[in-house]
Amino acid sequence: MKITDVESIMLRLPVVREIGDGCQNILIIRVHTDEGITGIGEAHTNPMVSKAVLDSPMCSVSASGLKRLLIGEDPRDINRLYDKLYKKSVTYGRRGAVMHVISGIEIALWDILGKSVGQPIHRLLGGARKFEFPCYASDLSPDTAKGAVKLAEKHVKNGYKALKLGWGGLGGNRKSDAKLVGDVRKAIGPDPDIMLDMGFPVPLDDAIWLGRALAEHDTYFLEEPLSPDDIHGWAKLTAASPTPIATGEKESTLFPYLDLMERGGLRIVQPDVARVGGISETLRIATHAEARGVRVIPHCWSTDILVAATLHTISTLRDCPYLEYNVMDNPLRTDLLKDPIRPKNGMVKVPEKPGLGIELDDKTLKKYRWEG
Repeated sequence: MKITDVESIMLRLPVVREIGDGCQNILIIRVHTDEGITGIGEAHTNPMVSKAVLDSPMCSVSASGLKRLLIGEDPRDINRLYDKLYKKSVTYGRRGAVMHVISGIEIALWDILGKSVGQPIHRLLGGARKFEFPCYASDLSPDTAKGAVKLAEKHVKNGYKALKLGWGGLGGNRKSDAKLVGDVRKAIGPDPDIMLDMGFPVPLDDAIWLGRALAEHDTYFLEEPLSPDDIHGWAKLTAASPTPIATGEKESTLFPYLDLMERGGLRIVQPDVARVGGISETLRIATHAEARGVRVIPHCWSTDILVAATLHTISTLRDCPYLEYNVMDNPLRTDLLKDPIRPKNGMVKVPEKPGLGIELDDKTLKKYRWEG
């Protein structure tokens, strides 16, 4: 089997707002083969930047566009191709957008491998330990506690046993942020888990104050209150906060996670399968995390391509309590697949069809296709 083409498809909503919704523009990667098997992947990043990384010509032996490196290769050689893509883009890559595109390609290669042998990806990874996961409803935070309460009550009514509020109006005032969580806890009762995602960094003193204040409301975790690069700050925060601290969605490759766990003291890390390097790299992170008693709860705020890839990945882990599930009313999120992945009573099943186990809806591709 040989790769004949690597197709990049940019989709974009008619109106893109300056909000914390990273699923308003997406890049789908389709890897085509001479045996008629097509793999589907997603790079969770700026789609125009991703397309340039994929389609650009060679600049030097270590600064090549990625598409040309794949043509003629056997797509089932996932490890070797990952190393090739990394090596041949190392001058301008190693992290960020290049790794995001490698992630999307790697997901597509796993999809091809699964389809070629008639097995779901999780079986190729050694088999699932769980075939169904509780979701936490992941939503943007309203500007007011009253709005947050209304949103939280809706998600609990819809069967979710956990919810996360993020970005939006958070980060401006630590007392109002803590009050918002307190009001939500009072409204929904003691059982559902509550997470809070700051989105942008706050001062370290505010993060420590929030970590202590949120513990009074049994907050499951406080996410991204500091800069991704502030390793010393993470160490101080995790040592002082009774509320668990989570971060990692903006990282790529294993190496930053070693720093977060070893030097930053993190006990929850959040790799994004469509950013970090793909399925295999997520599992490498999970192996190191497990050896250190650190939980992996992946970031998963995008299309059902990422949801499917994440489900296959976390199904093989010994300890992953939740799937993040984006509940925004967004057609790129809800209508991309012919058979969308939907929770029932707050639970989502791991796909069982070959590969990722998904099929794209051509009507949605046509309606939102964007040439830039």
